[in-house]
Amino acid sequence: MSVQVTRRGLTRSTAVWAFVALALSMAACGGSPESTVAEDCTPEHEFSTVTEGHLTVSTYEYPPHTMLTGDGLSGVEGDLLTEIAERECLTLTVDSAGGASAAVLTVQSGRSDLAAADWYRTEARTKIVTLSDPIYLDQGALVSTAGYQSIDELEGKKTGAPAGSLWNDDFRKVFGDNFSIYQDPEAAFQDLASGRIDAVIDTVAAATYRLESAPVEGAQIVPLKAHPRIPDTARPGQVNWPTNKQNPELSEALNDQIGKLREEGFIAETLQKYGIDASAAETGEPYLL
Repeated sequence: MSVQVTRRGLTRSTAVWAFVALALSMAACGGSPESTVAEDCTPEHEFSTVTEGHLTVSTYEYPPHTMLTGDGLSGVEGDLLTEIAERECLTLTVDSAGGASAAVLTVQSGRSDLAAADWYRTEARTKIVTLSDPIYLDQGALVSTAGYQSIDELEGKKTGAPAGSLWNDDFRKVFGDNFSIYQDPEAAFQDLASGRIDAVIDTVAAATYRLESAPVEGAQIVPLKAHPRIPDTARPGQVNWPTNKQNPELSEALNDQIGKLREEGFIAETLQKYGIDASAAETGEPYLL
């Protein structure tokens, strides 16, 4: 049985769960950094956390959403969580042990408070964690040097996508051996630059950031249009912060803070800071993929 636990989709097997549990139990756990919160700080909500005085986030390097910066976290979600932690009089603490494959499982097991790094609201994920309200939209992107505008134009072309995208299974069914899945997103864009593939399917945010840091001559980013043969292109992913089902107070506090940050324009400003259009802050009503 093949198993994949990713930021966008979630499947699992007993064997992999056992392996992840073992890996987590063996991971070295350093002491939490000292709190930098003022003693007279008054939190906006009351809820418990895994470590008193800290908001522990399980995450990994996935710019522009999450970027590890020493003991801190930047990127869109990193900046938003840092702001929320300050408002709740908590020190933001990062747990990156296990990377993407362990992030949500770490939350489910009660070793961290929430997961961050472009996690979508999905039906499968509701079975093991509580999903927050949507924070912003993460629209798919078709990236090519030929300027392809639609999925139909990819017929007969070689296409690739990073592992973990919800639409990968459907693309594989439609395009067969012409569609490749890359464990390393950088490798996909390197193959695009060298001409080994004709297009990359990614997200607007990730592709924009990647091409700014490592340009591919002539590359164009086109928002992925809905296509009947690829059902998961119908709606962009709504990014959220999964929390443990046993801590509803934390989820309620996060939802309240998300609403405030959206109303204040903080989410839109943060998106723009990292090269994402401010319109992505307007998520509409919550839905599941």
